[in-house]
Amino acid sequence: MQRKFLSNLGLILLLNLLVKPFYILGIDAEVQNRVGKENYGLYLGLISLSFIFNMLIDLGINNFNNNNISKNTQLVSKHFSKLLSIKSALALGYALITLLVGWILDYRGFAFHLLIFLSFNQILVSFILFGRSNLAALHRFKADSIVSVLDRSLLVIFCSIILFGNLTESEFRIEWFVYLQTTTYAITLVTLVLMLRPNIGSIRWHLDIPFSINIFKKSLPYATFMIIGSLYNRLDGIMLEKIGPLGSVSAGEYAQGFRFFEAASMFAYLFAVLLLPIYSRMIKQNEDVKPIVETATRLLIGAGLAGAILFFFHSDFVLQWRYPDVSQNSIYAFSALMIGFVGVGLFYVYGTLMTANENLRMLNQISIGGLVINLCLNFYLIPTHGAFGAAIATMATQLFAGIAQLCFVVKTFKFRANYSLILQMVSFVILTVGVNFVLDDHTSLNDFDRFAISTLSAAILLFLTGLFSVRKIMEVLKYSD
Repeated sequence: MQRKFLSNLGLILLLNLLVKPFYILGIDAEVQNRVGKENYGLYLGLISLSFIFNMLIDLGINNFNNNNISKNTQLVSKHFSKLLSIKSALALGYALITLLVGWILDYRGFAFHLLIFLSFNQILVSFILFGRSNLAALHRFKADSIVSVLDRSLLVIFCSIILFGNLTESEFRIEWFVYLQTTTYAITLVTLVLMLRPNIGSIRWHLDIPFSINIFKKSLPYATFMIIGSLYNRLDGIMLEKIGPLGSVSAGEYAQGFRFFEAASMFAYLFAVLLLPIYSRMIKQNEDVKPIVETATRLLIGAGLAGAILFFFHSDFVLQWRYPDVSQNSIYAFSALMIGFVGVGLFYVYGTLMTANENLRMLNQISIGGLVINLCLNFYLIPTHGAFGAAIATMATQLFAGIAQLCFVVKTFKFRANYSLILQMVSFVILTVGVNFVLDDHTSLNDFDRFAISTLSAAILLFLTGLFSVRKIMEVLKYSD
């Protein structure tokens, strides 16, 4: 299982490294540059609103399905159509609630028009994730890897043609970006259904009420966890747009750094996509999960620490490299967000194990604690500190949740402390921070040289301290599923 995890992780990371950084930094960032902070800030608030309620389409069905089919693969054809019918009914309820809340929040005219399309996009995304949960549960990781980058690959192509192809004399408009997302999600969903046809057979629309009630009972803990997580991950965009000192501009400042945070989180999420079905099957077969937990910790937390240190010291250079208009508030916000990414890494390693082990009550209690912290800090900090205040709230929330999940897993699974791993992490942090302080004192170096040397030294130190292992990398390259 550990070798399967590493080999498929190598494939999915490779595909995503080829596509998603270019999309986020090349396309999404260019869209913000073209339409401006205010228009993009409005878009961020609207997409955050549509995202918060998208768990109503799912209600934990995707996670439940992934966990359940991983343990009982023979049920995939029997459950697929029934679950899809449930999600279709939930999608209608989601759309009505999201648009109603948007109306209450005084989104009118153009903003409401965008919200309609963004809500429809979330429905398409939820259906795609449901299909991918079946691929992952069946351990069809290679097919899932392809689907994971298909929508973004198409969006990169379509947006590049319009942004850089000089096909129109008009300035690029934010609604074009939304329409292109709709198109690429639709194409991806059709492709995914074709991939699953051998496993699911024909799709029959049938809403089985007794089955639906039973599924809701089983998936309710998953749903609670996902809804709470959506709230404390997306409320900041709406709150910045509504109560930030500069309104949509504050949201736009936050979006500049959040884009990098979201990109890193996307890659961390890929770990969870692979880990959940593997954890689930290993737990069912009474196998020791500690080796794969340790491997995931080394890879994800090691990379997270490197990224946090790198972007903390070089946040101004990174943002100014990508955006023509960068405020000090944007720089501070970016630094805080990337420190919080370490908590995201902990969640995807240890929160995923809690999900596979069905420790959902404790997972929900931790999430509720995180939501309370997030709301209190956002209400207190956003009106006075804007984007930086929201970033502080996100950092505190992610670190709290990640550390709490780590502590629970160690206690529940009776993991003994790995002092060697702890020493390697501490050594890496001290050495990497030290290198960056030394680089700051060398005024003869320009910003690009400092960033390049810092990045290279962090990569070398990951291997020198033992967090990353050449042997593990070779297993990724040599092993095929």
